[in-house]
Amino acid sequence: MPTDHPVSPPTPSASRFRFSGLSPFAALRERNYRFIFTAQVFSLWAMEMEALVLAWFVLADTGSPLQVGLIGAARFGGIFLSPVYGAIVDRFNQRTILLVVRGYNLALAIVFASLVLTDSLVVWHAYVLVSVGSVGRMLGVVTNDALTADAVDQTNLSSAMGLLRGSLDISRVLGSLLGGALLASIGLGTAYVAITILYAIAAAVAFAITVKSVSGDRRGNGYFSQIVDGLAYVRTRSMVAALLFYTFLTEFTVFPMVNDLMLVIARDLHGLDVDGAGVMRAVASGGALAGSILAGSFRNTLRPGRALILLTIVWHLITLAIAPSPYYPLTLALFFTWGVFGGSAFVMLMLGLLAETPSAFRGRVLGLRGLAIFGLPAGLVLGGWLAEAFSVETMLIVHGTMGLAMVALAYLLWPKLWSMRLQRPGEEDTRIH
Repeated sequence: MPTDHPVSPPTPSASRFRFSGLSPFAALRERNYRFIFTAQVFSLWAMEMEALVLAWFVLADTGSPLQVGLIGAARFGGIFLSPVYGAIVDRFNQRTILLVVRGYNLALAIVFASLVLTDSLVVWHAYVLVSVGSVGRMLGVVTNDALTADAVDQTNLSSAMGLLRGSLDISRVLGSLLGGALLASIGLGTAYVAITILYAIAAAVAFAITVKSVSGDRRGNGYFSQIVDGLAYVRTRSMVAALLFYTFLTEFTVFPMVNDLMLVIARDLHGLDVDGAGVMRAVASGGALAGSILAGSFRNTLRPGRALILLTIVWHLITLAIAPSPYYPLTLALFFTWGVFGGSAFVMLMLGLLAETPSAFRGRVLGLRGLAIFGLPAGLVLGGWLAEAFSVETMLIVHGTMGLAMVALAYLLWPKLWSMRLQRPGEEDTRIH
């Protein structure tokens, strides 16, 4: 098993955080974070509406759950360049990168809206534009997380991660409810005009960010060398490797359920239309929001690894419980609880990952995390195939069972994750650098 020794040059420990009190919104006291958070909410709101609208468009046009899984997977095609994104983020000003990403997303939304309003949109257009847009989306994820870590005081990092995860859940609630309502009552064109407006607001708000990002390495090394250094760092940090595996695990087994496959669950399990599916997705996201805020409140969380393992186990058990649920209200209650545990697990994962990674390698580690998000499109395709070839109940049972098996494998490979802890105030870092 790899030893916990970082790659030279030595860097100060990133795990020394000072925790005190209970404050879920502490990070919002910091000006730059307020603008990062607000821009993220509007951008994600647009993305979630877009995902719901396009998934329903494909399902209505083709009638195929597998096609729904494929269009969802296309949204993450850009993850294969994630190591390059990490090197870019470590090399250049992160605020500038974020502004370019916001403008890129807006330009693609305008193209989409033009096709819809001229009644020219067909399924292959959706695949092409979604795949192209995935590059901007994934670069935005890496940049936003790295910029957040530089924009807040380290004592507020747990609050910032909880709120950042919460921004996704807020956006899913709003996007699911508004997207489903607009699509059901007014149509695809109006829904896409609203999506374009949201992207424009996100771009405008991002201009107010003034934080000076911390550069990990601007010494002129090539991108390939920087990527190799990042891989070497992860290889010598077993806790970072374990947390990246958990990223893949959860993206592959449970996150597909609240993405495009929620439409299939709603339709096949309870006979709902797009409006009802939007409500179901909003309930799950509301639970995740509650879990994210709760997890971000505990600024004295010293054992994120242990919390991550336990939360992930329960998360998968609830996934198994949803499969035989015969009643819609019970399914909603299960999805809300599912969201609470999922949102909390995500915050613990990100807190542990950022605590274990110094700023010099943060972009590259987050880039590798982006590569681990490949689990989501893979899980979407597998889930879509299982639902189409067998049943939605089979899909839920297979995903839940695989997740529990992967948690057991992770414990065997990285048992130290259970005892991983962040430092208390005043403690000396005894690890070798």
